[in-house]
Amino acid sequence: MQELTTETALQIMIGWLHDNIDCGSEIVFDNDEDRTDSAALLPWIEKALQEVRDLRHLQLLQRSRID
Repeated sequence: MQELTTETALQIMIGWLHDNIDCGSEIVFDNDEDRTDSAALLPWIEKALQEVRDLRHLQLLQRSRID
C-alpha cells in the first residue's frame, strides 16, 4: 500500500467522486438547500490537488537552493 499523503488522499477522493458521478449518486455533502454533490465538489478537489502539487514543487525548489 502506498504511503497516505495529502496528495494520495486527494487522488482517492477524486476517484471516489468520479465513481459517484458515473453511478448517478445522489449524495449531497452539505444540505438540501445548497445541494453540493459530487459533480460540484470535484473541480474544487482537483484544484486542491494541483495546489498541493505546486506547493510540493516549490518546497523542492527551495531545498535545492539551500543545498
